[in-house]
Amino acid sequence: MLKFKYSIIKYMPDPRRGEIVNVGLVVFKPNQLDVHVINASAKLRMLDGSSSVDDIESLKSAMEEIGAIAGDIETAKGILRSFKLASFLSEEAEFVLDNINQYDQRVRSLFNLLVKPHASKERTVKTHRILTNIKERFESLDLLAKSTDDLSRHKVVYNYPLNEKSGFHADFLLKNGKFHITEAIDFNVNDLNSKFKETSLKMMTFMEGRKALGEDTGSFFVYSASMATKKEITSHLNLASDYSDQIFNLDCPKENARYFDTICSLAGQNRLIH
Repeated sequence: MLKFKYSIIKYMPDPRRGEIVNVGLVVFKPNQLDVHVINASAKLRMLDGSSSVDDIESLKSAMEEIGAIAGDIETAKGILRSFKLASFLSEEAEFVLDNINQYDQRVRSLFNLLVKPHASKERTVKTHRILTNIKERFESLDLLAKSTDDLSRHKVVYNYPLNEKSGFHADFLLKNGKFHITEAIDFNVNDLNSKFKETSLKMMTFMEGRKALGEDTGSFFVYSASMATKKEITSHLNLASDYSDQIFNLDCPKENARYFDTICSLAGQNRLIH
């Protein structure tokens, strides 16, 4: 496991008002400071009406220069924590990775969560019934992760971001030496026309997962379909079989049990699901 310390960069342009905003994130890598700052001037103008992105970019440059000339990270930390003017650092926190390939994604996720301004209107993400059911089952089995750090503890992470730029997320991700992605679709709908496109996107997610996590990444395709519906989705299942290691119909009790037995086994829980 790889551990990284980080702090939030806080900004207080007018000490008399005492208003503070998170403007960046600094990760204390072994040999350098990795500094990320906002580029949204609106968040700054909310405070004092005059601060700009240029001010924050100057702060970023100054921090990077300190990291370069300090000689070591602990010295750089000491200098940065001595700042008493408009900017200062939060208490240190830590994140854990299984491998360095996860670094950029984790830093982006932290930045979006802790620093990035919220959009004026947040898009509502619809959670399909099948995903809710799978989440609840994992939770009942004590397998559902509370955060992505739980991957190292063989927990299942829901909606894991594979590539923020392209927007691909794994419905469920487990790691036990190698990664295993589960993608899920509910075919019990009135109109199946849109489901072929959705199936194609799920297969693209498997491909994106192999790029991001390794070519040996496992892929499970799970779906819900009645016996009558299953006859109508042959082309969907044929497509899925080309990209999936295993396919399970959760509406079939035997396949449902086999899927959750498989995940339990991969997570180190040797139990039978009935």
